[in-house]
Amino acid sequence: MASTDESHNYPLETAGGPSIHEQYRRLRQDDAMIRVRMPFGDDAWLATRYADVRCVHSDPRFSRAVASRSDQPRAFPVMPEENILGLDPPEHSRLRRLVSRVFTTRRVRVMRPLIQRVTDDLLDRMAAQGPPWDLVGDFGVPLTIGVIADLFGVPEADRPQFAEWSKAMTATTSMPPELARQHVQQLQEYVAELFAQRWSAPTDDLVGALIEGYQADSGVDQHEVVTLARLMLATGHGSVNYQFGHCAYLLLSHPDQLARLAAEPGLINLAVEELLRFAKTDEAAVFARYATRDVRLGGVLVRAGEPVLPSRISANHDETVFTDPERLDLTRARNPHLAFGYGPHHCPGAHLARAELQISLGSLVSRFPTLRLAVDPRAVPWESGGLAREISSLPVTW
Repeated sequence: MASTDESHNYPLETAGGPSIHEQYRRLRQDDAMIRVRMPFGDDAWLATRYADVRCVHSDPRFSRAVASRSDQPRAFPVMPEENILGLDPPEHSRLRRLVSRVFTTRRVRVMRPLIQRVTDDLLDRMAAQGPPWDLVGDFGVPLTIGVIADLFGVPEADRPQFAEWSKAMTATTSMPPELARQHVQQLQEYVAELFAQRWSAPTDDLVGALIEGYQADSGVDQHEVVTLARLMLATGHGSVNYQFGHCAYLLLSHPDQLARLAAEPGLINLAVEELLRFAKTDEAAVFARYATRDVRLGGVLVRAGEPVLPSRISANHDETVFTDPERLDLTRARNPHLAFGYGPHHCPGAHLARAELQISLGSLVSRFPTLRLAVDPRAVPWESGGLAREISSLPVTW
């Protein structure tokens, strides 16, 4: 067992594309909680077991607001803007209620035909052009931009610029800090103009839903509504895009599972949950929580004022929760993964992300059942410089 006084360098070293470092398994079994030193910010505890990670995400004794006011542990010089992610209840709850009005189960159900239409248009283009085809640049990017931009009423001509601005929301080292701040401000001004155009005559889209929520809740000011919309626009594109890339890569690098899904399209909902659990989208734990009082966690005492980094990627491979977790199993029925977080900060757009992944991946495999990588899996390029390492290109043939 490691000494709780010793700090280990973190993130754990990896080579190539994102992968589960074998040390996570050893930590879950032996230490569970270790002290880690990130390249920047405070030293922290690293939580690796499912139960501990869930606790850190949901227990009110752990605070995100303290983290956003601290030199929080991080793998990059500048922490991307956090907005609602840096708040605790009740401030967080006040804004969360507004976001929840937008991504309801009913609204997402109504959105599904739009997602299907955008997907079908891209698949038609893919069939017409023929192989090879880049599933990230030519499918994932226009899909996620098309869906979220349509939902917010962003004109076609503005979408390339919107996509460039949105990269700044999660940029860590991929662009100079001053440029990132400039892009965020430009996106803020753009969204503010969208709201100004519709304030007196709300439309039946996500902007209209946010305006309706703002008018119904006097506890939210106009700037907060615009800032929330800007965050939703950017993450609705960026987060789902890298999730799509990882999920598609996993299918293509597990041809037996891809063939199973092609033969049994009814598995798509289970398949998406398993791909989300198994995907390695954030090797390094981020968004530390600070203990507001002494807390016994994972067999150690976390002192008040100490930060904890909850590793969702480790939790999603915890052997005490998931049977044979290192095996990708698209038929896995019990799958309480933490890909969208847990507790107050559980991703409010999870319903929409699931719908996009179910429709896009299901339609892709159904339309092109012989889909396969056009390059060696080891040649797939991965990019860093954001909160998570992403696939920059995924060439396929069929």
